[in-house]
Amino acid sequence: MSDIRMFFSLVKDVLQRRYPMPWKTFFVALFCLFYLLSPVDLLPDILPWLGITDDATFVFLVLAMIKQDISKYKNTRLTPPKDNVIDAGDIKDHKK
Repeated sequence: MSDIRMFFSLVKDVLQRRYPMPWKTFFVALFCLFYLLSPVDLLPDILPWLGITDDATFVFLVLAMIKQDISKYKNTRLTPPKDNVIDAGDIKDHKK
């Protein structure tokens, strides 16, 4: 359930340009959608069990890629941002 919330948070941050778009996953998901809606399949859907396996394979591939993107997104959200502040003590040490 937390992954679903994290997915919508990822989408929101992508749309607000606070997180880079996972283009590879986006294009694979788009291809998968077109493939599922297309009447042309590698294995025709009229074949029992075999016709559905190629569709299911693409769906599971996309879900695995989305899960990886969610994990990367979680890691970036949990990592504190780097400070861009220079301590005055650091400047003194570098001048010597």
